[in-house]
Amino acid sequence: MAADGVEGTRSEAMRVFAEGTGAERIADIAGSREGSLFAARWRFERARIATANLRDGVLICRTVGTSAVARSRRDSTVRRRPGIGSISYVCPDTPTVWSVEGPCESCHVYLRRERLQEFAREHLDDRHLPMIEDLFAAEDPWLKGYFQMLLSEFETAAAHCVDTLFVTQAEHLLIHHLLQWHSQLPRRMDARPTKRTAHPLCSVVLHRVEDYIDENLPRDIALADLATVACMSSGHFLRAFRASSGTTPYQFVLMRRLLRASHLLRTSDMPVARIAKECGFKTASHLSSKFHATFGTSPSRHRMNA
Repeated sequence: MAADGVEGTRSEAMRVFAEGTGAERIADIAGSREGSLFAARWRFERARIATANLRDGVLICRTVGTSAVARSRRDSTVRRRPGIGSISYVCPDTPTVWSVEGPCESCHVYLRRERLQEFAREHLDDRHLPMIEDLFAAEDPWLKGYFQMLLSEFETAAAHCVDTLFVTQAEHLLIHHLLQWHSQLPRRMDARPTKRTAHPLCSVVLHRVEDYIDENLPRDIALADLATVACMSSGHFLRAFRASSGTTPYQFVLMRRLLRASHLLRTSDMPVARIAKECGFKTASHLSSKFHATFGTSPSRHRMNA
């Protein structure tokens, strides 16, 4: 039974991977807006998973363990021992049985069919569904680093408390990489020089974006919001903003939030929980973890030393 939206994708994938398979979900990461990326961490103990009914694709990165995995389709079975950081892709609508032969853990990203189609329409002028290659224990340094970034977010934010801009930016970068390097479309993507050349935002547009960020720090900000302010597509804006500022929109907004939190800690007696909310952090602990990672001290100690 297929449901619409992120919740449908999540429910379907959870059911396929969890019901009677020997797999256990141990953490989630998700954006707070409809249409945003969803990921989860899983632990397996000699699991057997049939994925024929998956409507959307699942990208998997091995994070713990050395156990072998067998993939069976029709009359053929391939057995491999994925290394830490290796990547597999579970294709949707493909009758497949995966057998995990021992204890291990992995991180999964669920790729909605609709998001791939939207990306193709916006960036490739293509209404056909791009097909991701069949990956099984593949080595891709970019994807390995991408999953390390996601796991870092697991450690600094509780489930469903991850920054919306982080999630929407991460989803865009992932889809672009998969279509460029692991799909049937790489030649057509490379053939468009505008996709490789990044021209900085003009000062007027950059100031307009910065003003929007400062005015909306307490609220969720998505990549599409900033792109709309700049009157650009998300991909064009992401490249142009990085060329202008030397950093990604997410890192820029995060630093703006941390600097505002630092100012409020030094100049007010506002409780840390309220400061977190005023600066766009989901919880006080989320603010604390990001604050400590950036400044090397806790918000409370920072206030004491002001």
